[in-house]
Amino acid sequence: MKTPLEFTNGFYQSKVIPFSNQRCINMSPKYAENSALSPSALFNVSGITEQSTSGATLSSSTSGAIEMGGVLYVVNGTKLYSIDSSYAVTDRGTIGGGTRVSLAHNGTKLVIVSPGGDAYVYDSGTTTLTQITDSDYQTSDIVVYKDGYFIFSTSDGTNFFVSNLNDPLTFDALDFGSADVNPDDIIGLHVNHNDLFVLGSQTIELFTNIGGPDFPFQRIEGANIQKGVHAKFSPVEFDNTFMFVGGGFNERSAIWKVTSSSSAVKVSTDAIDYAIQEFTKSEIADAFSFTYSENGHFYAGFTFESVGDRIPSRTFIYDATSSALSGKNVWFERQTGVSDSRWRVNHIVSIYDRLIVTDSVDGRIGYLDNTVYTEYTDTVVRQFTTAPFNNLNDRIYFSNIELTCENGVGLVSGQGSDPKVNMEYSDDGGRDWSYISSRSLGNTGNFHKRIIWRRLGRSPTNRMFRFTVSDPVPFNVLKFESDMENG
Repeated sequence: MKTPLEFTNGFYQSKVIPFSNQRCINMSPKYAENSALSPSALFNVSGITEQSTSGATLSSSTSGAIEMGGVLYVVNGTKLYSIDSSYAVTDRGTIGGGTRVSLAHNGTKLVIVSPGGDAYVYDSGTTTLTQITDSDYQTSDIVVYKDGYFIFSTSDGTNFFVSNLNDPLTFDALDFGSADVNPDDIIGLHVNHNDLFVLGSQTIELFTNIGGPDFPFQRIEGANIQKGVHAKFSPVEFDNTFMFVGGGFNERSAIWKVTSSSSAVKVSTDAIDYAIQEFTKSEIADAFSFTYSENGHFYAGFTFESVGDRIPSRTFIYDATSSALSGKNVWFERQTGVSDSRWRVNHIVSIYDRLIVTDSVDGRIGYLDNTVYTEYTDTVVRQFTTAPFNNLNDRIYFSNIELTCENGVGLVSGQGSDPKVNMEYSDDGGRDWSYISSRSLGNTGNFHKRIIWRRLGRSPTNRMFRFTVSDPVPFNVLKFESDMENG
């Protein structure tokens, strides 16, 4: 009699790998909201289709992207470009830097801040790009917009300051504030529910606009969170609040979700925490986030890059919908290529009825496409590794295992007709793996194809399985079952 086996836990790769070495790469755990073939499954993630553009050539990694007035703006290299709904690219001027930038707008004026460098204002009405040169402007890292003011955090972490009302080119030397509940550095700023969150390295303080002729923002008494932000580009608006990479006093980095004006809860698992804490403090400080929604699921992504490939760079995706349905925090990984690495996407912007993505490799503009299984011309490799299965530490004989998948989908034209799924197993917690054994996913139209591996031998105490598909076809796993006997 077949026994259903758990395979939809997403990412949970423990520091002690025999305890758990589960991974879910380029596959998203789903949980049924009504009667279904199984209570949970693993579905494909979207591929990326290149969007044809005309006009100026984008050639380097994109460091900023935002929608303003129904138009897409990107910072690519040292240039600001606008991209209209016909995907015509227009050069809007030269900026300094080339690193990730902070962007904010009021509908017609876009402010661009190169952390620790220069800042610029693009006016869509006059189509002019102007550097901020006011003597009262202080070198800044982050800019946000609220109630007619552009608000900046200083690069030295001492204070935050505002532009003149509706004029991001002029400033008053007295229009600044500080976060004094705790003497930690200001890392950045965020606006949520019309409150200004001043993000310190150990605490977060809330400010509100009280108006008047003097500095308009005042601290809200009692509204402070005893967690700080460790990566200035990590705060992301998500699920009616925001998330960030950070921690409290003497705490190492994790991922948190703000739940009120005075609290935040950790949404990263201990396995995600361990993976994050493998990166150096400076690498964590450069982490960035993005958010998007597809097919009723709401995702927040966090990318961590390793300098010099000391360890693999990583992109972790949090699924709020699956987390709510399952009652646990559900994460999976996105990666580009075969080897462990980060996802190539730098930004995601919902515009022109698409989820437009910018690139970390080159200047291509693409969009998330759930009808393709490639990123541009490269196949998206899908892989999942199960939890260790055991029988109270007794030997187990696996007479067979079976995957129930979406079969008979074939390959796209010109790429053959018989896609494969590869299986490996490990009896030592994922340190060593068996030979690769392949099975067909079924020729096109063979919807009743069964995917079975037989006579897999005995496991001394426990066994985990790893499945990989590198053909550009759907790989949606609906059930995983096994005939197991005491060995």
